[in-house]
Parts: sequence; C-alpha cells; structure tokens
Amino acid sequence: MGTRWKKVWGDFWGNKSRTILIILTIAVGTFAVGFNSNLANYMLESMDGDYLSANPSEANVYTSRMDEDFVELARNVPGVDAVEGRSTASGNVVRDGVDPIAIQFTAIEDPSDLSLNQLKPLPGEDSLPQLGKKQVLVDASAKSTGYKPGDTLIIELDDGKQRELILAGYVHDVTGFPFSFTNTFNAYVTPDTIEWLGGTRYYNALAISVSEKQTDQEHVTAVAQAVADEMERAGAEVYYVSVYQPGHHFAWQITQGVFFVLTVFSYMTVLLSCFLIVNTITALMTQQVRQIGIMKAIGGETPQILGMYILLVLAFGLGALLIGIPLANSVAQNIGGGMAAWLNFTPGEYHNYPATLIQQVFVALVVPVLTALIPIRKSVRTTVREAINDYGLGEEGKIRNKPVKKRFSFIPRPIQLSLRNAFRRKARLALTLFTLVLAGAIFIGVYNLWESFDQTIEDVQGYILADINISFGRYYRYDEVAELAEAIPGVDSVEGWTEYPGTLVSENEDEAGTQIVFVAPPSTSTLIDPVITSGRWLTTGDENAVVIGNHLLAIFPDLKVGDWLTIEIDGEKTRWHIVGVYTLVGNATTPLLYVNYEYLSQVVGAPGGVYSLRILTEQHDVESQEIIGDQLEKLYEENGIHVSSVQLGADFIKEQKTQTDILVYFMLVMAVLIAVVGGLGLTGTMSINTLERTREIGVMRAIGASNMDIQSIVLVEGMVIGVIAWSISIFLSIPITGVLTFGVGMAILTAPMPPVFGVSGVIFWLILTLVLTVLASALPARSASRLTVRDTLAYE
Repeated sequence: MGTRWKKVWGDFWGNKSRTILIILTIAVGTFAVGFNSNLANYMLESMDGDYLSANPSEANVYTSRMDEDFVELARNVPGVDAVEGRSTASGNVVRDGVDPIAIQFTAIEDPSDLSLNQLKPLPGEDSLPQLGKKQVLVDASAKSTGYKPGDTLIIELDDGKQRELILAGYVHDVTGFPFSFTNTFNAYVTPDTIEWLGGTRYYNALAISVSEKQTDQEHVTAVAQAVADEMERAGAEVYYVSVYQPGHHFAWQITQGVFFVLTVFSYMTVLLSCFLIVNTITALMTQQVRQIGIMKAIGGETPQILGMYILLVLAFGLGALLIGIPLANSVAQNIGGGMAAWLNFTPGEYHNYPATLIQQVFVALVVPVLTALIPIRKSVRTTVREAINDYGLGEEGKIRNKPVKKRFSFIPRPIQLSLRNAFRRKARLALTLFTLVLAGAIFIGVYNLWESFDQTIEDVQGYILADINISFGRYYRYDEVAELAEAIPGVDSVEGWTEYPGTLVSENEDEAGTQIVFVAPPSTSTLIDPVITSGRWLTTGDENAVVIGNHLLAIFPDLKVGDWLTIEIDGEKTRWHIVGVYTLVGNATTPLLYVNYEYLSQVVGAPGGVYSLRILTEQHDVESQEIIGDQLEKLYEENGIHVSSVQLGADFIKEQKTQTDILVYFMLVMAVLIAVVGGLGLTGTMSINTLERTREIGVMRAIGASNMDIQSIVLVEGMVIGVIAWSISIFLSIPITGVLTFGVGMAILTAPMPPVFGVSGVIFWLILTLVLTVLASALPARSASRLTVRDTLAYE
C-alpha cells in the first residue's frame, strides 16, 4: 500500500467513533431513500400487475332487470371493448353473539369462466375451488372472520328468511374492495343458488371495459354513461353509474400520495445528513491543516491531496451503502408483503430495482462528496506557511472567552462554562441547530398531521352524527319504523333519511350525464353538522334547494352558489338551485348532493317513506350503542322489517382511525429517522467541541475538577443546544403542518385537511430531544472525563 493510501486508511480507521458516526449518518439517508423507493416500486408493480391480470372492468352500470339481449346492446356501444352482465343480491351473515356481517352475492356459472373481473386461486393453489348449488365462494380478505372451507354460513335475507350455505373455499378477488375496508363479504354463488337466496337470474349490473384510454376517468365515464343511456332506451331503469379510479387498483391513488410524502421525508433526511458531514469534515480538515502543510512541503500537489480526502469520503459512503442497501431491501420486502395482505393484492416476486440502486448510490457517494468538497477544497489550497502556522483544533486565539457578567454570578460555574461553550463555534452551532430544528419541526408536524386526521374524521362524522345508523333493504313508512325504535329504552331521538340516485344532465346534449346521489335529511335535522365553504345549509321550507360538495366541484369546477342544475330522476328532468357548497374529505365514487327530505320524498313519489334511520342514544357510549343496535335489529326482524345494515358511530370512528393510523405510522417512521440524523449530528458536534477543549479540560482537571464536573459540563451543553432547537422547532412546525395537511389531504383524501396544532407533538418532541441530547452527549462526556492531565497538556 502506497504512503498516500496508508494516510487515507489511517484517517478512516484511526478514529473509529468518528468513522462509525459518519457512516451511520449517511446510511440513514441511504436506507430512507432506498426503503421508500423499493416499497413504492414493489407495491405499485405488484398492485398493478395483480390487478390488471384479472382483466378488470373500468365501469359498472347498475340497472333493473336485464337479459343477454341488453348485454349485446351494450357491447355495440362505441368505445366499449367488453361487457358482462352480473346478477347480484345481498344479505347478512349471522352468528351467535356476534354482530351480523353484510354479504354481497354475485351469480356466476363457473368461477374460472369470467372474462372481466376474473377470480384467481390463492397463492400456492393450482386452481379455483369448485362451486356447486347451495355453496359459496368468498374473497380471501374475509379469512379473518375465522370461517374455514366446509363451514356453514347462515344467511339472513332481505325478507328476514334464513338460508344455509356451505363455504366451498376462498378465492382471490383483486378487483373488489377487501373485507378490512368494507366489513362486507364479497361472495360468489351459482345462478340457481342466487334464486334460492331471493335474487334472480336477470342481470342488475353491467361490468364494462372500454377499448382505449382505460385510465382516463372522463373518457370511461362518457362511455359508461352512453351504455346507461342505451339501456334506458331499451327499457331498463338505470340506478347509477360507478367509475372509480379506472384501470387501477382501488388503493392506487392513496399509495401514490403516501409515497410522494415519504419521498419528500426521505430526501429531507439526506439533506440533514449533509449538515453533519459538513461539520465533521470541517473539523477533520481543521485538525489536519499542519499535516496538509507537511505533505505540500515534501512535494504533495493540491490535486493529489484533494483526491485523498475525496477517497476518504467515498470510503464513508461505501460503508453506508453496505448497510443501507440490504437493510432497505429486507424492510421493504417484509412491509410490502404486509401491505399487500391489507390492501388485497398478491405481491409479486421481490427483486432489486435499478432506479432505487441509482438513488442510493447518489445519496451515499455523490451527495457526501459534493457536500464535503467545499471544506476539503478550502483546506487543501492552504499554503505551506499558513498550514505550519495554524494551530488546528487547539487554536484559542480566534475564540474569545468573555467573562460572565456579575448579574449571572448566581449560576454555578460549571453551568456558566456549558452556556459559554455552546456558543463558541457559531457556524457549527448554526448547522447543528438547523438540523435539530428541522428534524423537530417535521416530527411535530407529523404529530399535528395525526391530530388533523382525527379532526378530519370528526368532520366526516359530522355528516352522520347519529349513534346508530340503520339502513333498510327498501322504503318503509317512517311512522312504522320510528315508532318501533322509540319504544326501545335508551333511545333519545330518531330521524328518517332517504337516498335516491339521479343523473346530472349536461348543457351539451351530446355529452353523457353525471351520476349523483341525493342525500335527504329532514329539514329540522340535528344529526348533521356539515363543513360549509360557501353559501348556506338547507333550511325549513327549501324545496328545490341543493347543497353540492367538493367531489362534484372536482368534475365541474365552475359551479358556484346561485347556479341551477338539471337533474334527471326516474326519467323526469328536475331543476335545482345551488344554495351552498360543503366539503367532505375522502374519495367518493358518486358525488353526494344534499336536499330536504320533505321535498325529495314528494318528487320521487314516496312521501313519508324512508330508506334509513339515524338514531341518537341517551348515553352515547359504545356499550349502549351495541345493546340498542342489537335490540333494534331483533325488533325489526320480529315485525318483518328487513335491516340491510347497522352501523354504530363508535365502530365508524374505530374503522376510520385504523386506516389513517397506518398512513401516519409510515410518516412517523420517516420522522423518527430524521430525528436520528439530528441526534447523530448533535453527537458529532459534541465530540468535536470536546476535542477542541482538550487542553481546557486538562487545566480543569489540574485544579481539582472531578469526573462528574467534566461530564456535567458536556451534558448541560448538549441539553442547552437541544432546548434551543426545540423552542425554535415549535414555530417552524406551524408552516410545515400547513404544508403537510394540505399536501396529504389533496393527495390522499382529495381535499385539504384542517391544520391542527396540538401540544402532544410538542411535549413528545421535548422528551425525545432531552433523551437525544443525553445520549448524544454521553459518549463525548465520558471520553472527556477519562482524559488525564498529562494527555491533555500533551495534546496539539
């Protein structure tokens, strides 16, 4: 090994703690970028691959009874590539001591003979299970319910009758929504069985695939609406058209938004690691100024010396790569498999992704070299005379230790030294503070984002404030169902609501209409608290007034308060006046328009009829909701009233929080990685500060300072820096919270979330800051306390 490379190796391995610190810092950024990129590539590739392999439909049209002639008409509509008719029915799976579970049946002749929305065998199985009469196949996402092939499912039909089905097996239904999201079984039976279950062989839905632009929602909607118009001309009654993220898995948009945010966080980690590299390399170059002068004195040229130090930085980066690449691969593969199970797609074979490797090489090798180039270049250009005269890290002439003013004499002397030492190197302190402040602001911002999700859920719950929401299979007289509900002890109040589909007619008659759903609470309702962004809410006496939401504005951004809408209901055109605009975060397959129940029930010819009940209990607690919900369901069953679903307000909150918490956990992981970089940065700063004061520590030891005195000075110095950074991060977290709530809301929920500035994140970051500062200062403090007087006075 040549002399120059021996020098490089000595710098690399001579100070092991410094080397490990830099390698870990670079490795954190390399891991963060690699993990996020690997997970995104793995999940999106697997998600799209599995989804598209099932030949999914891009749209669904739900109608009244149709036969194969209607399907043939739909196939001839321009833009249509394939159409399949579907016969569906619904019911509930009932079990002793457990709440009923909704089940949606689809009739199929042969599970392996579908051309659209194909079913697939489970991983490890060669073929789909056979399906016979009075048997059922269920999507594998419902395995968590505990049913096994061969078990009997007791099904309660819409008319209250019960049927028993044998579970023939599980299938993989990637085109449907998983059980974990809908709490509904996606089930498949034969046409004979669906008739036995109260359904019909006639189709009541069409699955449609378009011939081009499969991911263009506007194009797919136009083709689907054209099919709906053709069905109506042929005599079928169209209920609504559903187009949701055509050409993509249902979670595609959400994952895109999450990975965008995580990518920003991962590169923020890289940015923060750059400051630590600058601090460490600057200290290293300052320490070796005399060595550089000697190398130049014996013939060393600037490019040669520059190359040595660049090679040293590359060695740090190579060490980080050896840690970051396998760790990122392993974690991404394991988490990707878990997310695939949650989102109901089969993960593909994991492999290395070139795009990820390129990013990791850039982060581990290129970024550190570019970051360190300025301090290295400045040092290696020093002349021999300047280098020989330099005092390196031991230079005290440039640092003025001003005496502490008398008014601060009450502060113990060791604490005074800690406060003075914290501000000795202002440039280094600024970089360290910037790292900790940004880490803290992001950490607090993510905590605020978590609370914003909770606030968003509360806002969503404002549209369904009832403790118990009961939906019926058809319209019932309000007086009949409300009287039964009010007879249950613990019920405080009851409201009857209704929902009804319609088609928003375009001004251009050649363009397809847009499917909407009316939601009609009574005008005196106290169980809805909408978020109104313009105009007003409905009032008693409003007849053709309508309040539109952000989902309709996403399709028609020019709509505003005061405009008129033409909406077709049961083939009749009606006019509606926009009086307000509300915001409801989240994705919606069909825009919801709020109108008064009293008026809509007259328009649809069902005065006094309701489709659902909203019930408020006296206690509002979970136990009361569960008890009263069970009593209501049993009472309605005894009176021949079919209940299609019962949703408790507490369950709604729990389900929503479970889904949003997973998203926040990912972001918290990235925030913790950023905090780790901040802690490593503080460790590096404290180590350098301690090294600079080696002689000073020797003097203190010589005049009687104990190990505890030396350690306390270093620890307090670290805590001072940490508390200052914590204070500043609180203010910086305000704009970061605003950016996060807006960006995450738009990317995932299609609408900005309300920013919430809580105290939990501030308090938790303070605790974490104190822990980080103690850990970051502990090693330098221990090293300082172990220095002997002879070692310190001999140090140069």
